[in-house]
Amino acid sequence: MLLFTIIWTLICATIIIGYPLYLFNTPSTFDKIPNRIQKLKESNTVELISFDIRDFLPGWSVCLDVPQLTDEVIRNNPILFYLESEENCLKLPLNNATFGYTAHVYKNVGKVYVTFKSLQDGVTNFYVPAWHLKKLKILIIRAKDSELKSDWDFKHNLSSTRLRIGNNLVNIQDYEDMLGYFSNVSTIDFKGHYKALKPKRHRSVGSPNFRNGNLVSTG
Repeated sequence: MLLFTIIWTLICATIIIGYPLYLFNTPSTFDKIPNRIQKLKESNTVELISFDIRDFLPGWSVCLDVPQLTDEVIRNNPILFYLESEENCLKLPLNNATFGYTAHVYKNVGKVYVTFKSLQDGVTNFYVPAWHLKKLKILIIRAKDSELKSDWDFKHNLSSTRLRIGNNLVNIQDYEDMLGYFSNVSTIDFKGHYKALKPKRHRSVGSPNFRNGNLVSTG
Protein backbone atom coordinates (compact mmCIF):
# COMPACT_ATOMS: atom_id res chain seq x y z
CA MET A 1 0.00 0.00 0.00
CA LEU A 2 2.85 2.35 0.87
CA LEU A 3 4.54 1.54 -2.45
CA PHE A 4 1.35 2.30 -4.36
CA THR A 5 1.02 5.62 -2.56
CA ILE A 6 4.62 6.55 -3.44
CA ILE A 7 4.14 5.62 -7.11
CA TRP A 8 0.87 7.57 -7.32
CA THR A 9 2.51 10.59 -5.72
CA LEU A 10 5.35 10.49 -8.26
CA ILE A 11 2.87 10.24 -11.16
CA CYS A 12 0.90 13.24 -9.90
CA ALA A 13 4.08 15.24 -9.36
CA THR A 14 5.22 14.44 -12.88
CA ILE A 15 1.90 15.62 -14.34
CA ILE A 16 1.83 18.76 -12.21
CA ILE A 17 5.38 19.75 -13.21
CA GLY A 18 5.46 18.39 -16.75
CA TYR A 19 2.15 19.65 -18.15
CA PRO A 20 2.92 23.37 -17.67
CA LEU A 21 6.31 22.80 -19.28
CA TYR A 22 4.57 21.10 -22.22
CA LEU A 23 2.19 24.02 -22.65
CA PHE A 24 5.05 26.49 -22.40
CA ASN A 25 7.01 24.78 -25.19
CA THR A 26 4.02 24.09 -27.47
CA PRO A 27 2.86 27.00 -29.73
CA SER A 28 -0.73 27.95 -29.10
CA THR A 29 -3.33 28.25 -31.86
CA PHE A 30 -2.85 32.00 -31.83
CA ASP A 31 0.91 31.56 -32.17
CA LYS A 32 0.37 29.41 -35.26
CA ILE A 33 -1.85 31.97 -37.06
CA PRO A 34 1.01 34.33 -38.06
CA ASN A 35 2.96 31.32 -39.37
CA ARG A 36 0.00 30.21 -41.47
CA ILE A 37 -0.47 33.72 -42.86
CA GLN A 38 3.23 33.93 -43.66
CA LYS A 39 3.15 30.59 -45.51
CA LEU A 40 0.06 31.75 -47.41
CA LYS A 41 1.78 34.96 -48.45
CA GLU A 42 4.90 33.08 -49.53
CA SER A 43 2.88 30.87 -51.89
CA ASN A 44 0.86 33.73 -53.42
CA THR A 45 2.17 36.85 -55.14
CA VAL A 46 0.29 39.74 -56.75
CA GLU A 47 2.36 41.93 -59.06
CA LEU A 48 1.29 45.58 -59.18
CA ILE A 49 2.18 47.82 -62.14
CA SER A 50 1.02 51.43 -62.47
CA PHE A 51 0.99 53.66 -65.56
CA ASP A 52 0.44 57.41 -65.77
CA ILE A 53 -1.79 57.73 -68.86
CA ARG A 54 -2.45 61.49 -68.83
CA ASP A 55 -0.27 62.12 -71.92
CA PHE A 56 -2.76 60.03 -73.95
CA LEU A 57 -5.63 62.36 -73.07
CA PRO A 58 -7.72 63.88 -74.44
CA GLY A 59 -8.22 60.81 -76.56
CA TRP A 60 -10.37 57.74 -77.17
CA SER A 61 -7.65 55.05 -76.81
CA VAL A 62 -4.54 54.17 -74.84
CA CYS A 63 -1.82 51.76 -76.00
CA LEU A 64 0.81 50.66 -73.47
CA ASP A 65 3.94 48.52 -73.63
CA VAL A 66 3.76 46.04 -70.72
CA PRO A 67 6.66 43.55 -70.98
CA GLN A 68 5.41 41.71 -67.87
CA LEU A 69 2.54 40.36 -69.99
CA THR A 70 4.27 37.39 -71.50
CA ASP A 71 2.40 34.65 -73.37
CA GLU A 72 2.74 32.38 -70.32
CA VAL A 73 1.35 35.04 -67.96
CA ILE A 74 -1.65 35.73 -70.19
CA ARG A 75 -2.47 32.02 -70.48
CA ASN A 76 -1.94 31.04 -66.84
CA ASN A 77 -2.54 34.04 -64.59
CA PRO A 78 -5.64 36.10 -63.79
CA ILE A 79 -5.03 39.79 -64.59
CA LEU A 80 -7.12 42.69 -63.28
CA PHE A 81 -7.14 46.22 -64.73
CA TYR A 82 -8.26 49.37 -62.89
CA LEU A 83 -8.67 52.94 -64.14
CA GLU A 84 -8.01 55.72 -61.64
CA SER A 85 -9.92 58.99 -61.96
CA GLU A 86 -10.13 62.04 -59.72
CA GLU A 87 -12.75 60.34 -57.56
CA ASN A 88 -12.10 56.60 -57.53
CA CYS A 89 -10.36 53.62 -59.08
CA LEU A 90 -12.67 51.14 -60.83
CA LYS A 91 -12.26 47.81 -62.59
CA LEU A 92 -12.26 47.51 -66.36
CA PRO A 93 -14.43 47.01 -68.30
CA LEU A 94 -16.72 49.75 -66.99
CA ASN A 95 -19.66 51.95 -67.90
CA ASN A 96 -19.39 55.57 -66.80
CA ALA A 97 -22.96 56.87 -66.88
CA THR A 98 -21.95 60.30 -65.56
CA PHE A 99 -19.64 61.02 -68.51
CA GLY A 100 -21.49 58.81 -70.99
CA TYR A 101 -18.76 56.37 -72.05
CA THR A 102 -17.77 52.71 -71.82
CA ALA A 103 -14.15 51.62 -71.31
CA HIS A 104 -12.81 48.24 -72.42
CA VAL A 105 -9.37 46.72 -72.07
CA TYR A 106 -7.60 44.25 -74.37
CA LYS A 107 -4.35 42.46 -73.74
CA ASN A 108 -1.76 40.91 -76.01
CA VAL A 109 1.81 39.75 -75.43
CA GLY A 110 3.63 42.84 -74.15
CA LYS A 111 0.72 45.17 -74.92
CA VAL A 112 -2.41 46.61 -73.29
CA TYR A 113 -5.08 48.59 -75.15
CA VAL A 114 -7.85 50.63 -73.53
CA THR A 115 -10.62 52.03 -75.71
CA PHE A 116 -13.42 54.46 -74.87
CA LYS A 117 -16.78 54.38 -76.69
CA SER A 118 -19.97 56.37 -76.40
CA LEU A 119 -22.42 54.80 -73.96
CA GLN A 120 -25.27 55.66 -76.33
CA ASP A 121 -24.32 53.31 -79.13
CA GLY A 122 -21.18 51.50 -77.95
CA VAL A 123 -19.49 52.22 -81.31
CA THR A 124 -18.71 55.93 -81.56
CA ASN A 125 -15.29 56.90 -80.21
CA PHE A 126 -15.46 58.90 -76.98
CA TYR A 127 -12.71 61.43 -76.33
CA VAL A 128 -11.94 61.42 -72.59
CA PRO A 129 -10.94 64.87 -71.24
CA ALA A 130 -7.35 65.27 -70.08
CA TRP A 131 -8.23 66.04 -66.46
CA HIS A 132 -10.59 63.09 -65.96
CA LEU A 133 -8.29 60.02 -65.80
CA LYS A 134 -4.84 59.61 -64.27
CA LYS A 135 -3.59 56.02 -64.06
CA LEU A 136 -4.05 52.50 -65.29
CA LYS A 137 -3.21 49.91 -62.63
CA ILE A 138 -2.56 46.26 -63.44
CA LEU A 139 -2.68 43.37 -60.96
CA ILE A 140 -1.09 40.10 -62.11
CA ILE A 141 -2.10 37.26 -59.77
CA ARG A 142 0.60 34.62 -59.40
CA ALA A 143 -0.94 32.27 -56.86
CA LYS A 144 -1.16 28.64 -55.79
CA ASP A 145 -4.34 29.31 -53.81
CA SER A 146 -7.30 28.11 -55.90
CA GLU A 147 -9.49 31.04 -54.82
CA LEU A 148 -6.95 33.56 -56.07
CA LYS A 149 -6.47 31.68 -59.35
CA SER A 150 -10.21 31.67 -60.06
CA ASP A 151 -11.86 33.50 -62.95
CA TRP A 152 -12.17 37.06 -61.65
CA ASP A 153 -13.81 38.24 -64.87
CA PHE A 154 -16.57 35.70 -64.30
CA LYS A 155 -17.01 36.98 -60.75
CA HIS A 156 -17.18 40.52 -62.12
CA ASN A 157 -20.24 39.52 -64.16
CA LEU A 158 -22.16 38.22 -61.13
CA SER A 159 -25.17 40.21 -59.96
CA SER A 160 -23.38 41.47 -56.84
CA THR A 161 -19.98 43.16 -56.95
CA ARG A 162 -19.36 42.30 -53.29
CA LEU A 163 -18.06 38.75 -53.06
CA ARG A 164 -17.50 36.55 -50.01
CA ILE A 165 -14.12 34.83 -50.35
CA GLY A 166 -13.44 32.68 -47.31
CA ASN A 167 -14.02 35.00 -44.36
CA ASN A 168 -13.57 38.13 -46.47
CA LEU A 169 -16.23 40.28 -48.12
CA VAL A 170 -14.59 42.15 -51.00
CA ASN A 171 -15.77 44.47 -53.75
CA ILE A 172 -14.09 43.39 -56.98
CA GLN A 173 -15.01 46.73 -58.57
CA ASP A 174 -13.06 48.73 -55.98
CA TYR A 175 -9.26 48.76 -56.37
CA GLU A 176 -8.49 49.69 -52.75
CA ASP A 177 -10.79 46.96 -51.45
CA MET A 178 -9.17 44.33 -53.66
CA LEU A 179 -5.63 45.46 -52.86
CA GLY A 180 -6.45 45.28 -49.14
CA TYR A 181 -7.74 41.74 -49.59
CA PHE A 182 -4.72 40.64 -51.63
CA SER A 183 -2.29 42.13 -49.08
CA ASN A 184 -3.75 39.81 -46.42
CA VAL A 185 -3.36 36.60 -48.40
CA SER A 186 -0.37 37.28 -50.67
CA THR A 187 2.82 39.22 -51.13
CA ILE A 188 2.35 42.47 -53.07
CA ASP A 189 5.23 42.82 -55.53
CA PHE A 190 5.26 46.46 -56.73
CA LYS A 191 6.89 46.50 -60.16
CA GLY A 192 6.93 50.28 -60.47
CA HIS A 193 5.04 53.35 -61.65
CA TYR A 194 5.69 54.37 -65.24
CA LYS A 195 4.83 57.46 -67.27
CA ALA A 196 3.25 56.25 -70.48
CA LEU A 197 4.15 58.56 -73.35
CA LYS A 198 1.91 58.94 -76.35
CA PRO A 199 3.71 58.23 -79.66
CA LYS A 200 4.47 61.36 -81.68
CA ARG A 201 2.68 59.94 -84.71
CA HIS A 202 -0.48 58.30 -83.50
CA ARG A 203 -2.43 56.49 -86.19
CA SER A 204 -6.07 55.62 -85.52
CA VAL A 205 -6.42 51.86 -85.86
CA GLY A 206 -9.98 51.32 -84.69
CA SER A 207 -11.09 49.03 -81.91
CA PRO A 208 -8.34 46.44 -81.49
CA ASN A 209 -10.65 43.48 -80.98
CA PHE A 210 -11.82 43.80 -84.62
CA ARG A 211 -8.45 44.53 -86.22
CA ASN A 212 -6.25 41.97 -84.48
CA GLY A 213 -7.53 38.47 -83.85
CA ASN A 214 -4.81 37.79 -81.29
CA LEU A 215 -6.11 40.36 -78.83
CA VAL A 216 -7.99 39.04 -75.82
CA SER A 217 -10.89 41.01 -74.36
CA THR A 218 -11.14 40.99 -70.56
CA GLY A 219 -14.87 41.42 -70.51
